Amino acid sequence: MPRKPAKPGRSQESYWEKRLPSKAFKQALTQTLTRELQLLSKARVAEVLDAELIRGAIREWDTRLIDRERVADLVIQTNRRLTARFTRRQESLLDVLDRELVADIETLLAGLSESSAQTEAFVGDIVRQEFVRRLFTDIIFTSIVSFNQKINPFFGGLTMRVLEDQIKGFIRMFMPMLIEQATAFAVSRDNQRIAFDFVRQIIRQLLDQPLRSFVVTDSPAQRKKIESVIRKAVTNARLQAAIRKATLAVWDDVYGWIREQRVGDLIRLDEQADWLAEQCVKMILPVLERPAVLQLIATETAAAAGKLRPS
Repeated sequence: MPRKPAKPGRSQESYWEKRLPSKAFKQALTQTLTRELQLLSKARVAEVLDAELIRGAIREWDTRLIDRERVADLVIQTNRRLTARFTRRQESLLDVLDRELVADIETLLAGLSESSAQTEAFVGDIVRQEFVRRLFTDIIFTSIVSFNQKINPFFGGLTMRVLEDQIKGFIRMFMPMLIEQATAFAVSRDNQRIAFDFVRQIIRQLLDQPLRSFVVTDSPAQRKKIESVIRKAVTNARLQAAIRKATLAVWDDVYGWIREQRVGDLIRLDEQADWLAEQCVKMILPVLERPAVLQLIATETAAAAGKLRPS
């Protein structure tokens, strides 16, 4: 009895099952991708990237693709593993970082010691905060009480406590002048040199500390509270909205800067096209060899050959 001819789709599928894993197909695909990457390097970013498509993905990625509870679990587990790993590290940051980078950081700090209008405004805003005003008032009042107790040990302190509200009110009258003087003191060049020398010493001390010193070892109760905060933060809708808004703003700024540049000016596609094509093939071939994808390729190939009608 004569054998029935194989179905066109099945014969195509059999062909691709043998063809995709072959060395010849892998080589042909790599060469094709290499040429395409070389051409891509000459194209402008605006010709390659759809800005609105990416904006849409940013707007909806956390609602359509991300399971926030799973993300929270991932963050918590990662934090636990990092903590456990760092507790075993003996070296310091200075051992890990390049010595030249450390020197560059110190040089940068030295260059920041010059006063500026922005520095004075920043310090002034801090000094004018209500907390700082109250702190100044309490410090001055305590100094006055201490001075009176030394002069009159029996009644000095008692008198000052009785008149505390009146004295603090009197101090507040001079607070604007005190704030102005405190700001001038903080931003003066000599004091800034002292402050930045202190900061450099602190940074050097931190760099010399073993990495395990930076790991916060919490009690189980504290760790449970921290992980609870992490879960709330990851699943907080307002926080997600803020992150999404910030990401959109960053994307718009970045795209506005790169849209007219060539892809090859940002990524070394032309000179690294061979290597990148090989990496792409390693990722693409396993996908193409999946049964459902293989069947789709076979069906479309048969349809293109006129053996099947496209559905």
